[in-house]
Amino acid sequence: MSDTQIATRRAIRVMVTFALALATAPAHAGLILFTGADDGAGSLATAPNSAAAAASFDTAVAGLGTENTITFESSPLGTFSSLTPALGISLTGGNVNGNDQSIVNTTSDINITPPCTNASCGYNTTPGGSKFLLLFGGTVTFSFSAGTDAFGAYLTGVQNVGETITFSDGTSQSVDIPNPGFDGGTTFVGFTDAGKSIASITINVNNDVVGVDDVRFVTDPVPEPASLALLGGALAGLALTRRRKHMLALNPIRI
Repeated sequence: MSDTQIATRRAIRVMVTFALALATAPAHAGLILFTGADDGAGSLATAPNSAAAAASFDTAVAGLGTENTITFESSPLGTFSSLTPALGISLTGGNVNGNDQSIVNTTSDINITPPCTNASCGYNTTPGGSKFLLLFGGTVTFSFSAGTDAFGAYLTGVQNVGETITFSDGTSQSVDIPNPGFDGGTTFVGFTDAGKSIASITINVNNDVVGVDDVRFVTDPVPEPASLALLGGALAGLALTRRRKHMLALNPIRI
């Protein structure tokens, strides 16, 4: 093999390595949080901080991939041991009594003191919708068959401190759920974790009654077209070099 051929192959290998790195590299790195809380808010109309946090989250994830939203409007009412609210997503968990969590369209029949209101026990946040996930204390886990690198949701009726969202992105992570106040209210919690593939996310609400709705997540990103084109060009160059080498072997240069 001539020095020119060796140099050409090395250059192509460098191009392939660079193209692969560019195709898989995230636009941003690290865990970024988006949170907002509104004390006593029993509707989105009275929750400007939460709505602003949700809007910021939606803007941030636009560059990561396709954002999907789970509204629970197509989920059956009642308790569940396992639920599939969207393709490739499953929900499991248990309430404070060790029983199943539920999908509801009202909290008025919950027997607690003081009586349940939107601000204290949660509500639907989907425009024109009615259903939401009700956590009667305890936890719920969202599992993603394809992984995700962004997650967000409205959490309503939050009254207690120490409530968290936990997951692993290679390292155990815990995100605090802001407590709007003793009277409850509305909170939005979201995060991006670009370049990671998170398999499951758990919401922990201890002994609180919390509504969860309009859950956002992002499917794992795909390489950008420009990166794919660069990778394709590098692979084509490598194939051309191999063909030339093969032709030279069949027809050696005579001096």
